[in-house]
Amino acid sequence: MTHQTIRVSLALWDKLLKSLNAALFTGLLCVGLYALVTNFSRAEGAAGKLFDKFTQIESIEGFNVKAAFKVDQIAESSAIYQALPADMKEMLPDDILSLRPGWVERILYVGDQGKLCDFEFANQKMSEDLNADRHLAADGLITMKDSREVKAQVLEEMRQAKARNHEWPNGEPRACYVTELTERGRNVKTALVQFLRAGFAAAAAAPAAPHDGSKLKVANIAR
Repeated sequence: MTHQTIRVSLALWDKLLKSLNAALFTGLLCVGLYALVTNFSRAEGAAGKLFDKFTQIESIEGFNVKAAFKVDQIAESSAIYQALPADMKEMLPDDILSLRPGWVERILYVGDQGKLCDFEFANQKMSEDLNADRHLAADGLITMKDSREVKAQVLEEMRQAKARNHEWPNGEPRACYVTELTERGRNVKTALVQFLRAGFAAAAAAPAAPHDGSKLKVANIAR
């Protein structure tokens, strides 16, 4: 390859990477907002994976929007941070930093998680969710309360499934519970929502990039 060809290839590759980063940023915002205003269960899994990638990126430039961010900046960039009393304001950044991607999902989905139980033969996802809830409860972001009512409902569902010869792979529920956000947990969720909302508003308000045909060239190369 000639030096000119190498320079052109590197320039196109740089544009491609910027486009992919911009798409990742926009995708995260869309998934986050989708999860907040529609059925949370449909976005489950995707939000955590995108948040995991999102927190590894320190800057993004695309769609005429330039942003620099880290996880420890989420609290300070949210409106709720300024309104909190001093003691709660000190805890919010640490509470957000303590979250793992899967725990972010649990915070966002509290109240819309279906019947929560510790099953005899729980699958990996159930075990991970239970472990996440226990960590969040230990950190003071949610409460976990035993629920005999939920357990009775699950036992009845199991009985009906077996009576109809339907598969029931998880075994009996050893215990069931309900979760609720604590005040600290509500602050964390609000900060995350406000952070997503602000990013989405900035992206939506940005003027459209001028059409220069470079994207077409990159698309042709990708083929």
